[in-house]
Amino acid sequence: MIANFFNKTKPITSFSIVILLFIYYCISILMEDFNSFSVLFIVDKLFYFFWYVLFLLIVNFIIKKNKLTQDNSYALLLIVFMLGTFPKTIFLNYIVFSNITLLLSYRKIYSLRSEINTKIKLFDAAFWIGISTLIYSWSVLYIFLIYIGIFIYQKVSFKNLLIPIVGFITPVFIYFTYSFYFNSLTTFYERFDYNFKLVFVTYNSLRFLIPIILLIIMLLWSILSVTPKIILISNNLKFSWSVLINHLLISIVIIIFSPVKNGVEFFYLAFPASIIITNFLERSKLTIFKNILLYLFLVISISVYFL
Repeated sequence: MIANFFNKTKPITSFSIVILLFIYYCISILMEDFNSFSVLFIVDKLFYFFWYVLFLLIVNFIIKKNKLTQDNSYALLLIVFMLGTFPKTIFLNYIVFSNITLLLSYRKIYSLRSEINTKIKLFDAAFWIGISTLIYSWSVLYIFLIYIGIFIYQKVSFKNLLIPIVGFITPVFIYFTYSFYFNSLTTFYERFDYNFKLVFVTYNSLRFLIPIILLIIMLLWSILSVTPKIILISNNLKFSWSVLINHLLISIVIIIFSPVKNGVEFFYLAFPASIIITNFLERSKLTIFKNILLYLFLVISISVYFL
């Protein structure tokens, strides 16, 4: 069964997840962009598929390095289910690049739990958020996650509070200098266009409504069920869990204010949501229950193509 198969991280499970992602990727292309089929088209799509695989590899590294879950592949599987459920992510490449740079920031934020190179981590985290902001302006909100991490991991000092500002400004200033030199300041200012859209009519469609309801139920269920258990555990996971909850809230805010409401905005939810739900699955003693939930995610990720 699916829960037992992905219960341990093995080469075969990782390979299966990549294959599943490739299937979703191909189906999305065939349904949305098949008319422009050519050799160059295939090369282009394979090139961008590599970035999706890289995204999964970085996610896996962050999870294992910071022990955000146990030794299983549930989080990666859930992320692939989410990408399959919201296939529009495949056609907005800047969203993928924005999330990859954010992952490099998350890697530093969640590693603040250790005492090693705190100031370098804070600078690097803010630096990558600055780059992501230049790609997608609403990524700027993740700068708050750095300060949340500083307080939760008890790294508060004047220098530590100042360093993220310097780190964030650095890539922004470099890009400003580049734009000024080539007389393209208009392009620079467009990077900070904070248009937002609070119209959610698109979500009334069944292809959005059903997976969104499932996500909300699973996230609420996971948080309410797992949080009390983690709080009672005297280790670093309870600090990382607090960061994860705040990470989730920031991602939800980005979804709410996103000017694009076609499912691609849920890419920003994939990382925290998958880890939170994975922690819930890990603590469930009923294998049949885990199987039902994972198959439910699978069925919904397939059914949206027919709604």
